[in-house]
Amino acid sequence: MNVFDIFKDRAKQQPEHPAIISGGTTYTYARLLKEIESKAGILSKSGIQKGSCLGIHLTNCPEYIIMTYAGWMLGACIVPVASEMTPEEKLHLCGTIALDAVVSRSRDSQLFDPVRIEEPADLSNGLTLLPVRKSRQHPEGFHGINPAFLRFTSGTTGSAKGVVISHESIKDRIHAANRVLNIGPDDKVLWLLSMAYHFTVSIVSYLSFGATIVLSAGFLGEIIIKALQKMKCTIIYASPTHYQLMSNTGAADLSGLRLAISTTSGLASEIADRFYQLFRVPLSQAYGIIEVGLPFINIDNPVGKSKSVGRILPDFQALLEDSGLGENLKTIKLRGKGFFDAYYEPWRLRADCLKDGWFDTGDFGIIDDEGFLFITGRSKEMINLAGMKFFPKEVEEVLEKHPAVEEAYVFPHSKKQFEEVPHAHIVIKKDARTNMPGEKLEAELAEHCARHVSQYKIPEKFIFVDKLLKTASGKLIRHKQSDS
Repeated sequence: MNVFDIFKDRAKQQPEHPAIISGGTTYTYARLLKEIESKAGILSKSGIQKGSCLGIHLTNCPEYIIMTYAGWMLGACIVPVASEMTPEEKLHLCGTIALDAVVSRSRDSQLFDPVRIEEPADLSNGLTLLPVRKSRQHPEGFHGINPAFLRFTSGTTGSAKGVVISHESIKDRIHAANRVLNIGPDDKVLWLLSMAYHFTVSIVSYLSFGATIVLSAGFLGEIIIKALQKMKCTIIYASPTHYQLMSNTGAADLSGLRLAISTTSGLASEIADRFYQLFRVPLSQAYGIIEVGLPFINIDNPVGKSKSVGRILPDFQALLEDSGLGENLKTIKLRGKGFFDAYYEPWRLRADCLKDGWFDTGDFGIIDDEGFLFITGRSKEMINLAGMKFFPKEVEEVLEKHPAVEEAYVFPHSKKQFEEVPHAHIVIKKDARTNMPGEKLEAELAEHCARHVSQYKIPEKFIFVDKLLKTASGKLIRHKQSDS
């Protein structure tokens, strides 16, 4: 089974129907299929085949979709290499996964020079294929699960791990989601999120069920609204930040929208209420998990229960277990179709990760009498900034390499919109306390972080403290320290 074949069948059913609209360019399903097959031919001549791992290092564009499906056509496993990552992180990813090659813009190809082993292959349209040095072999059993997609995530246990999803699981995911979303050829979806972080349920669903994807030309509220109106979009898939930007522009006629899905982070009721008041379109909050898919979305009552992620989809089951932290902090466990097939590093098959078929999300929540789930807490340590998640330990280790820093503690700070940003408590070394004013050190620490981690991981605020809270055994106490 191959996800590409689902798209190919759809393209034969509706060859002249628009598949992607980007700027002034329209790709019909027939044209998109032709582009995919053409790029697959070039990839094949360069050695990409069934069992290969192909990195995609592109921003949102039609080529991202084309190269992903071209890789799938050949039986390769796709690995997103997010453009938001630093060069150091991108090279680390290449070393962690047994990548065969990376697709990148020609202008960005030098980023991979330290791991490139052959001359780049021209893919046309400003794209290049970069064969890279393998520093390891795939885990035993990797090829046996028919891998389609491998994305590194912070996971739920505190260690970075690659989530491996098979073609079969992607198929299960899109069908599970579409039992509620009912996406079809009459839909036009305005796309705003990063394809590196959102693809297997969203983009694949739209193309599998015959919809049209409209790539936004920008992210300002006015640009989004104009795109929705001009293209007569029926669905928008975006973050709370996007909806807030739209609300800031004032009222407009968005009566053509049938679905406005909010994802990546918790939706503040203030944003949902104001959006509905201005546009008369309810925001449907979704709860997506890379290991699971889309188990919850608030379709039934998005206005009355705007803080809820809705009822569970028919193909899933939910179990809330006592966490020992109170009635409002029950551990959310899920069971159903389309779950991840394995963790890449360290290698663990799905069956070894689930307990009696249940997946522990690491999140907390409550379900009301009508079956609506409310997320009451995110994973204990993970920081979630507009859908880009990371563990504070990574940033703490970078900060503690600075010569003036004795200890560092990075934690999520909730803004008014209930979006998280990283803040940091810093214990300065004794010999550095009198040598550098606070403001100067803050700037230097931010610059230090920028050299080693992605921009979104850099603490927005540094608070200098005398000591960090620890247990008697010296273990750092998280979630009991704040900005004060």
